[in-house]
Amino acid sequence: MKKLMLRGWFTCVFVCLSCFLMSERLLAEVNGGDEVRTVTLNMRNVSLKEILAEIEKQAGVTFSYESSLLKEFQKTSFKVEDAALDDCLAQLFASYPLVYKRTGNIVVLKHKPRQVTISGFVRDKTSAESLVGASVYDVGCRLGIATNAFGFFSLTVPASDDPVRISVSYIGYENRKIDFPVLERDTMLTLFLQTNASIGEVVVTGNERSLRSPVHSVQMGALEVNQATIRATPTLLGESDIIRTLQLMPGVSMGTEGVSGLYVRGGNVDENLFLIDGNPVYQLNHLGGIFSAFNGEAIKSMDFYKAGFPARYGGRLSSVVDVQTKEGNMKEFHGSASVGLIAGNLSLEGPIIKDRTSFSIALRRTWLDVITAPTLAIFNAVKKDKSSDINFRYAFHDLNARIDHRVSDRSRLFVSIYNGNDVLKATSEDNPSRDGSISYYLDKTQVSMRWGNLVASAGWTYAFNNRLFGKIAGFYTRYNAKISYREEEKSWDYNNEAYSLSFDETVSASGINDFGVRTSFDYQPVSNHHIRFGGDYVRHDFRPEYSRFLTEEGDKPDSMQVSKVFSNEKLLAHELSAFAEDDWTLAPTLRLNAGVRLSLFNIDKKTYTGVEPRVSLRWLLGKDLSLKASYSRMNQYVHLISNSFLNLPTDSWMPVTRNLRPLVSDQYSLGAYYNWKDLDFSMEGYYKDSRNLLEYKDGHSLVPSSITWDRKLVAGKGCSYGLEWMVRRPVGRTTGWIGYSLAWSDRQFDELNGGRRFPSRYDNRHKLNIVVMHKLSKRVELSAAWTYTSGNYTTLSTESYEGLTPPSKDPFYNFRQEQFDLYGDRNNYRLPAYHRLDLGINIYRPKKKGRMGIWNVSVYNAYCRMNPFMIEKTDEYNPDERKSYPVFKQYSFLPIVPSITYTYKF
Repeated sequence: MKKLMLRGWFTCVFVCLSCFLMSERLLAEVNGGDEVRTVTLNMRNVSLKEILAEIEKQAGVTFSYESSLLKEFQKTSFKVEDAALDDCLAQLFASYPLVYKRTGNIVVLKHKPRQVTISGFVRDKTSAESLVGASVYDVGCRLGIATNAFGFFSLTVPASDDPVRISVSYIGYENRKIDFPVLERDTMLTLFLQTNASIGEVVVTGNERSLRSPVHSVQMGALEVNQATIRATPTLLGESDIIRTLQLMPGVSMGTEGVSGLYVRGGNVDENLFLIDGNPVYQLNHLGGIFSAFNGEAIKSMDFYKAGFPARYGGRLSSVVDVQTKEGNMKEFHGSASVGLIAGNLSLEGPIIKDRTSFSIALRRTWLDVITAPTLAIFNAVKKDKSSDINFRYAFHDLNARIDHRVSDRSRLFVSIYNGNDVLKATSEDNPSRDGSISYYLDKTQVSMRWGNLVASAGWTYAFNNRLFGKIAGFYTRYNAKISYREEEKSWDYNNEAYSLSFDETVSASGINDFGVRTSFDYQPVSNHHIRFGGDYVRHDFRPEYSRFLTEEGDKPDSMQVSKVFSNEKLLAHELSAFAEDDWTLAPTLRLNAGVRLSLFNIDKKTYTGVEPRVSLRWLLGKDLSLKASYSRMNQYVHLISNSFLNLPTDSWMPVTRNLRPLVSDQYSLGAYYNWKDLDFSMEGYYKDSRNLLEYKDGHSLVPSSITWDRKLVAGKGCSYGLEWMVRRPVGRTTGWIGYSLAWSDRQFDELNGGRRFPSRYDNRHKLNIVVMHKLSKRVELSAAWTYTSGNYTTLSTESYEGLTPPSKDPFYNFRQEQFDLYGDRNNYRLPAYHRLDLGINIYRPKKKGRMGIWNVSVYNAYCRMNPFMIEKTDEYNPDERKSYPVFKQYSFLPIVPSITYTYKF
């Protein structure tokens, strides 16, 4: 424990020291050697003019103002001790309707100007779709704001008789300037931006990108990803995937080779909150995790958080992935169709009522079943042994659909639906009667798996006035998984009329249904406050474990069936939460986001409550350098119980109970951010302490038994800490990033591993990612991504011993010598390092009438590194010594995988 604490303190001290050295160096450049002037005052019941006179004496400055400016103010008291001049002035004038500007030794005082609010929406000129994260900037007073998830903005600026210029910019769009000859009253308007045809969808930013840059924003550990970045990243089997894009970021582990998992800063896979249009998605993956449930053609934008979580998010410990889907074009019909090696994609959007109602629909489906069905039929037909058949079918689909209706410029209605399902069926038939051996015989085995999500929501957004925007929505989320295993054996002798039947079927299922309503509001009373508040209510219906066994055996066709239900537990829970947060600009150099989330979870007459404070602070040391610090407490009331490291339908979502308390984490982060030309540099250190984490007790699993599921689990603690560096170039013909993580993560359970700490499975000490995307020309785009990660941990038996088997009725098996494995600590072996290179090229071929054909060629694992998927201990026979020896065998999963996809946009 002491060793662990020393490492944590070393990490924090190292980050602080690095940040301090960077800040000292750049502050020297920014200040240009200006001496620090200090003031000490303790004045009671005096006029403001007397206070200013004393400051002039001590600081050697001169105040300039109109003679009538100070007459209206009453006498006051003021006290500061050894305060810097600028801090003293900021504190003094905070309670007065005055503004000041210091130039050298002259401080000019003026009345604080009356303020007005410019608000409205920023939309795409061609489609009228909302633009999320667009920058709205007052060029004169240098104030700016970014639009919210519905394109709404509210910018409060000083009223002016002089012309005011507002600049609007967004990634991939032409900047727009709006001039107001006179700005004396609140104004609401809709601003339309035109796409920049000369650069298409290249990742660029406008002149006011500083509003969203890591240096100026208050948010830590956050990332915005647009569709262009997702499409440009090299793909696996031709399928663009936001989860694989996030896996290339520092602090994010992919878990196992080929799986679309996220293990963020030492967390588990169930500690990530995935949202589609604000609604939770429980099952994320297809095909055991090779593909994620997010269809790139349906995505408009995505926000990712791994630290400094805003108070509006809750329910998971490690990260938030907030995906917004396309709204649909209100003016014209557009669409796209793509064909890949194993899946196809079709998307359509357009107006239902022009300029009033739009729709957007995207469908993705694999055709693995279309390929495998005829292949297996041919195999069964041509093989020599006609007595047995094998049939296999696997398919998945994703459907995203959305309808938006504009009631007025202020009011909108929307309906959003997501449905994703996987189906796997395998059948094996052994029928020797086809060869004439007996009258009739059939031995048939069937395995069937089905799992998937359904998410539906309907809501209303309304701009109540220039400063208040609100949203209310109702939603339904369902996740179901069902597995059935059926074994049937029949025989019939026509001569003797003898009949026999043996039939066994096992069915297991789990699931969760959510019904809920959520509200959220954006309120900007003044330019330096952005307040968000709201609340959620969710009713959870859990079915953690259902298992049924059906059997039939007899010598008549109408023999009686025997059915037994082992478990069919259903749990009802209620979850309620409320939040409030304020993004507050305390001073030009100091910005604070402070909030709190209150949560309540009721289940089985037991109520858990949580208070989750969130604080993020940004200190701007110069126009290109800032320091940030954040603290977040997170509570989690549901968790995923899994039998393996793959994402399978055997995994079950379980709630907290009387025996299992909510998961809780506290995360502290500290970082430094620097801009140099087109490069963004960042360094973040973090320490995360987690409690009530869950693992299976030794000898237990999710397999149904007489023991209830919550008695099979044990709770413990976890600790994660580390450093993350990143250099990113977001603009230009060549874009990309380099990210490196140095991290530690371990677990401690009183009932596991003798109570000793052990590393978590995905405790990857080192992680390096290099991603480069280059625009060779307007029609050709190249990309490459290289990943290096320290190996995952696994538990191996490093020792064996020989013993006698128990007594048996069969003399041959009685007291035989047998070898047994001896296990030591958990996760006692680190797998070999993982690394691979992915390559990709996009070729754009413009067609008539604005249509476009896009060829994508990708190579996954270009130099065919056979990375370890798992290691198994087995026996290998030595014929010379006539003896078996234990050996370890490494299994690999994905070799080099080339793919090609064609997309046609119309």
